[in-house]
Amino acid sequence: MNNVSNALYGGRHQKVLDHPDHRAGVNHGTMTVTAVAEIAPSVVRVTATLDHDGDAERWRVTNPAIRLELPDVKSDAMVSRVYTVRDYRESSAGVRELDVDIVRHEGDSPVMRWLAAAQPGIAVRILGPRPHFCPAIVSERPAWMFADETAIPALATILRDWVQPGVRGEAWVETPDEAVFTELEAPEGVALHWLPRPTDEPPGTTGRLVAAALEASSAFAEPVTVWAGGEHQEMRQIRDHFRHDRGMDRTEVQVFGYWRRGRTSSQVDEARLQRYEEALKHSSRMAPLDDFDVQD
Repeated sequence: MNNVSNALYGGRHQKVLDHPDHRAGVNHGTMTVTAVAEIAPSVVRVTATLDHDGDAERWRVTNPAIRLELPDVKSDAMVSRVYTVRDYRESSAGVRELDVDIVRHEGDSPVMRWLAAAQPGIAVRILGPRPHFCPAIVSERPAWMFADETAIPALATILRDWVQPGVRGEAWVETPDEAVFTELEAPEGVALHWLPRPTDEPPGTTGRLVAAALEASSAFAEPVTVWAGGEHQEMRQIRDHFRHDRGMDRTEVQVFGYWRRGRTSSQVDEARLQRYEEALKHSSRMAPLDDFDVQD
């Protein structure tokens, strides 16, 4: 393991980070920034060239995620943050390039400090790609999708790769910036709904995505599939409604807390890694950990 990776989290949780199941199918590499563009006041798009040994086909899957390995000056260690690859492409000359959208947020953090200094030529270590979950599409069921701005890049890849002719879908998107919403391209049969959030309303507090999920559910009692990404507590409410109130199977409800209001990403990562360490005391394998099993 390289020295950069050994410095992650100050050397804590190495048993988890080095576990074969954690590293299966993913490789270290480097992305070098070529452009930084403000897509909207809340979103910055980082374009970078890729120096990575992984199979190119792994970058073309739906909803691929990478971890950026960044310095945390406050803890004198490295931290990692997960982001969706919004787009991946290769030039005729063999240059590989990707786009990563980063949501600006209030407060100080390793990502915001890195983003403030990001400019062409800056390189950052990455780990990935790892395909993340997509709607469990069934031809006879509508697919419902719910996303705040942190999940828009993932939603964009899902819509891009929609290959189910005749399958209906609806997506509800909460973001303060219409430009971010209008970038989304809806395939035939999929309706997009913008849930605008005034800039004076903090993200993760409005309940609009939860309300949209409950309203859609009350108006349509037939079987559906669900995918959602956003603030942890709001996503928990959506998940609990479909899993418990409607009795849907876990495989039919792919819901993820991309961030948690009132907690830093470092705190969330620590809680998740600690849970994995506890689980490895009882099993040699790392079973996927439900995001909502982490009670931090």
